[in-house]
Amino acid sequence: MTKFINFICNEQQFALTIDSVEKILLYKKPALIPDTSAYINGFLSYNDIPLLLIDMKMRLFNEKLTPNEQTKIIVANWKNKKIGLIVEQITQVKEYPITDVEQSESSNSTVRTGYLIGTFQENDAITLHIDVDKLFSSEGEQEIEELIEK
Repeated sequence: MTKFINFICNEQQFALTIDSVEKILLYKKPALIPDTSAYINGFLSYNDIPLLLIDMKMRLFNEKLTPNEQTKIIVANWKNKKIGLIVEQITQVKEYPITDVEQSESSNSTVRTGYLIGTFQENDAITLHIDVDKLFSSEGEQEIEELIEK
């Protein structure tokens, strides 16, 4: 059994392995960054360094997230760096047997949905398991790395 943090984005359940998550923060308005991809929300001070925030609703569904009291920031490990994933709501920490993961047919990260590792099904609900390291295109990765290093 592996532990996952489940969250909601656009009424869909997603799961991240708990190993890829450092901390969960309450949402705070970030310092905005002009001329960046629409899913890059800005910077937030975290442990005395700027944490780049990603609007997961914009990244996954091309719709802007409207923050409310349930909005959270998942501090995630991404390519040996830290990024903040803004999600609508954290629903639970849950264990799934690894045998329940339906491996995706393609591990090619150039595929638009290469970040989807598999699915977990309980009753009629399907939770999508995502890999933070494969969340962005190569251009998106380059943009994020340049912003983190500034």
